[in-house]
Amino acid sequence: MGAPHCASSLAIRLATSDRAHDRYSCGLHHLAWVAQSRADVDRLHERLVAIGVTVLDAPADYPQYRDGCYALFFADPDGLKLQFVHTPA
Repeated sequence: MGAPHCASSLAIRLATSDRAHDRYSCGLHHLAWVAQSRADVDRLHERLVAIGVTVLDAPADYPQYRDGCYALFFADPDGLKLQFVHTPA
């Protein structure tokens, strides 16, 4: 997303149900952001722990996804799975 020719768009709509996030129903189930370095992943993990965010998986290597993949998984207040990931260029 850092290239000058890239564009992105995100639309958010109100849920049609009163229940919390359910990963087996239709909708967004996992959202990821790209980190510039492994150290950035570690720093975010430290900050999330400090403010009491639910960490699903602490920073670790995930070679099954991609060589050099290093990621942190955590949940938003509704239980949506979020990821902060670094992969070398």
